[in-house]
Amino acid sequence: MSALLLTPQEPAAPEGSETQAPEPVSYQPPPSGYRTPEHLLEDLRKRAARTDGLDLIKIGVSPAGHDLLVASFAGGGSAPGSPELLIVANLEGDRLGASEVAMGMLQRFASVGSPLLAKASIHIMPLANPDGTAHAIVDGNPWRGSATDNDRDGLLDEDAASDLDGDGKALWMRVPHAGGAYRIDAEDPRATVGAETDDGETGGYLLLREGVDDDADRERNEDGPGGVVVEANFPHRWRQYAPKAGAFQLSEPESRALAGFVLQHPSISIILVLDDEDNLASPPKGKESVDIHSTDPLQDDAKLLKLIGKRLHPEDGEQGEIRGAEHQNGNFADWAYYQRGALVLESALWSPPLDIPLADGTALPKDASEDRKLLAWADHWYGTYGGLADAWRPWTPFEHPYYGTVEIGGWLPLIHENPPGALLDGLINRHADLVDSLADDIPSLDWADVEVTALHDSQVFEVRARLVNQGLMPTSTAMARVNQRLLPLRIFLELPPDAQLLAGRIRHTVEALDGLGDSREFHWIYRLPDGSAPASLRAMSQSAGQATVSLEVQ
Repeated sequence: MSALLLTPQEPAAPEGSETQAPEPVSYQPPPSGYRTPEHLLEDLRKRAARTDGLDLIKIGVSPAGHDLLVASFAGGGSAPGSPELLIVANLEGDRLGASEVAMGMLQRFASVGSPLLAKASIHIMPLANPDGTAHAIVDGNPWRGSATDNDRDGLLDEDAASDLDGDGKALWMRVPHAGGAYRIDAEDPRATVGAETDDGETGGYLLLREGVDDDADRERNEDGPGGVVVEANFPHRWRQYAPKAGAFQLSEPESRALAGFVLQHPSISIILVLDDEDNLASPPKGKESVDIHSTDPLQDDAKLLKLIGKRLHPEDGEQGEIRGAEHQNGNFADWAYYQRGALVLESALWSPPLDIPLADGTALPKDASEDRKLLAWADHWYGTYGGLADAWRPWTPFEHPYYGTVEIGGWLPLIHENPPGALLDGLINRHADLVDSLADDIPSLDWADVEVTALHDSQVFEVRARLVNQGLMPTSTAMARVNQRLLPLRIFLELPPDAQLLAGRIRHTVEALDGLGDSREFHWIYRLPDGSAPASLRAMSQSAGQATVSLEVQ
């Protein structure tokens, strides 16, 4: 059964009442509070089978045999050239919450629709990396694909993190070491802090994943299971010879299938990526120009990201700071923007808040370590809805075969990457609302100020008309104009067979129209014999659909 139906909700306090701690409830933290890939794909098939207008498209198969599925709503935007939106979730594999949010959005659109569906098609891929997700649920490591020789020693996957103390989890080790880069936080001994070595501070500890040097090469856990990372296999800033990047660009079935789907749908003009990177919570300022190494968008596109980002993260919101990951070489979002020219919206959904007070109500000092702040959050959240052991394990002495007495414990896998299950409904609605709001933004062509005048000869007509983009967004991004991946707007004067063009061109092209009423004027003169069908104007765009008007004499 879907985890979305089982997660508890924290009730809102009545207006004017004092805030009280909620009653303890039965709560399953990630990953047990989330669906496995098998369950999620099964639920996706069931939803598609019982929803009219929802097609399920198989675009490929993962190395482990999971189907790569895209759910598509045709809506009212199914005419050729109509805009299309793509939502892609969990390319990293360890962002289980992203898959749940995408599934929740799909369920909402299937149940109550979306204003956007009146103008555009919506495609949703809730599980872009099913193999990685399956492994992340087991031990937090989202590996997938064939084994690789990460340390170039001729062996494959021979030195991974391992569960030494038999508690079922490969966690962390605090290892006493004179040259270590970490120290124990004096204010909270549970927290481990990086030493400020530039200021002469000494650490005294190593912080390592639980395990041993299995291949006796004096490196620890450097060659774990799995091969190529999907999010390092796309063409933009792809790194040749990097073990995790693949033998060549799009070498992996997941990346190749997704890129193929995007290329086969040239009308996909907006892509929402739910994963670990974020360009909406703190939108980039943008650059005047880009090159093959760029990670910041062009300035005009950055303005759109800022405007849209304010809807998802209003200044008076209570969601807290979203801390997106750094741009990874070869990731999907960068390829989709820089090489495909789509407007790419990236949301990391959620980050653990760092401003939770201590159990006694006192605020942490601003200079408290991040690990201490995270522990305060875990004490608050998991202390209410479960137990701290669901997120963090106490440091426990252990006799390591190489290091002697160490401590094993620390954070459980996936806790920092995924929101507690009770927050999913809010995230689903927030992101679905964002998609709904795009209905007023997407480019939309319309003919305005159309004037058809009969000249001195009753069979000769002069036409003046203006093609307008009524949407907020341009018909192509600034990046699409640079890489020229979209066809220009095509404008046709369509005459019946017995008509004759006297002035003007039968076909015009316009590179693009900006948003908010940007327009171009056109002028024709043609001869139309008595009794002929009227002429018409047609404008066609790969991102904004079509606009037609019949040229009736005024």
